[in-house]
Amino acid sequence: MVMKKSYYSTQLAWSWLGLFAILAILVSVNAAVLQGFDQNAFQLIATLNANTMTHFFTFVTMAASPAITIVIAIVIAAGLYVRHQRLTSLLVISTMFGGDVIAFICKEIFRRSRPTQQLLADSGYSFPSGHVFGTVLLVSILLTLSRAYLRTWPLQLGVSLLGIAWIIIVMVARVYLRDHYASDTVASVCLASGCWQMAQTWFWHWSTPVVNFFHRRQNRPLD
Repeated sequence: MVMKKSYYSTQLAWSWLGLFAILAILVSVNAAVLQGFDQNAFQLIATLNANTMTHFFTFVTMAASPAITIVIAIVIAAGLYVRHQRLTSLLVISTMFGGDVIAFICKEIFRRSRPTQQLLADSGYSFPSGHVFGTVLLVSILLTLSRAYLRTWPLQLGVSLLGIAWIIIVMVARVYLRDHYASDTVASVCLASGCWQMAQTWFWHWSTPVVNFFHRRQNRPLD
């Protein structure tokens, strides 16, 4: 088994999902504290205003689009399948597709309008951010797998820092381009992290019964 078992996945999952629920409630009631947070974030990130930054963050948005993250996840799942890590491959692909469905349902439930004066036009609802959600989910998968394939802690640390840096860049890009509020991006981090931890919990709960089931079928005598 390529993945190492975590004994705290369930607790982490509910903690992240609890934080997402709190943000969702604040969005639903249009809480003043959330409005203040979003406004301050807009003002801070607006100091980066320049044509070069606009082009850069537009590229980041394209690179972190849900379609791209899904394609990368499919490639990762295919690689795991070829290496005979079929359950892990199924976990990766089902979590990415299932996660995107969850994020879409959340958008439809909360129906938060996007900010005005977008620098890069985008459609649909704002909460949570699909770009950030997919990015966090993909990075979480890569970091989990890296612990199995990267044997030294400096490499693991370097990959972790790169992954975190990319998530932050995507979050800033979505706010800078005024396609999302800062709270949308933070909520996506919470939701995606919770989904990945919960997926791992289910994986370790069901992987052994599934493996045993297929072993029994393979060893079953012919009629």
